[in-house]
Amino acid sequence: MRLDAPAPAFDLASLRSPHTRIALERLIGKPIVVNFWASWCTPCRKEMKAFERVHRALGEGVTFLGIDTNDTGAPALSFAREVGASYLLAVDPDGSVARRYAVVGLPSTVFINVTGRMVERRLGALTHGELSQTIETLLLP
Repeated sequence: MRLDAPAPAFDLASLRSPHTRIALERLIGKPIVVNFWASWCTPCRKEMKAFERVHRALGEGVTFLGIDTNDTGAPALSFAREVGASYLLAVDPDGSVARRYAVVGLPSTVFINVTGRMVERRLGALTHGELSQTIETLLLP
């Protein structure tokens, strides 16, 4: 999957409220950081804490979405509570969305601009500094 291509559409259940749907088309218009993670992923724990710090620092200017991939709801929800994630969380139980995004390992992060185009992909855990710098360089005016 190449960069500067439209991000693949998705419509997933919210991790916190399974009857609520989270669709990419409703998020476009602001920069979006999509992070693929799972409760069984050890590096995801540290990274999710960094994501939460950056999310809180940027407020509503950037949409953060964590997509729990190939996982089950109860452990994922417990994991998210433990690390204090307050941003949007969705569930991709069979990994179908992760496959559309060509995710080959966890954690993986995709940066999507205001028009819905992917501008960067990262495999592996990002630090607070790496995440902040990537957002500032690629997504913010």
